[in-house]
Amino acid sequence: MTYDELEVEAMVQEALEECVEFENLDDEELFELIENVKNLTGSDVEEAYEYLSQYSPISRKRFVALYYV
Repeated sequence: MTYDELEVEAMVQEALEECVEFENLDDEELFELIENVKNLTGSDVEEAYEYLSQYSPISRKRFVALYYV
């Protein structure tokens, strides 16, 4: 694993420890988490969403509201 992968993993685990699942995050926190994952993994928003969804479900409707409004 690269340093960035470890950093992303730690960030995701920390967020889940605090909120139990991503649906419990407010919109700003969820947006920041997706942006951080996107930047650290060098992926686009859709890939970051899919990556995070592996750990805890995120409503597709909520995701679309954050990014496509």
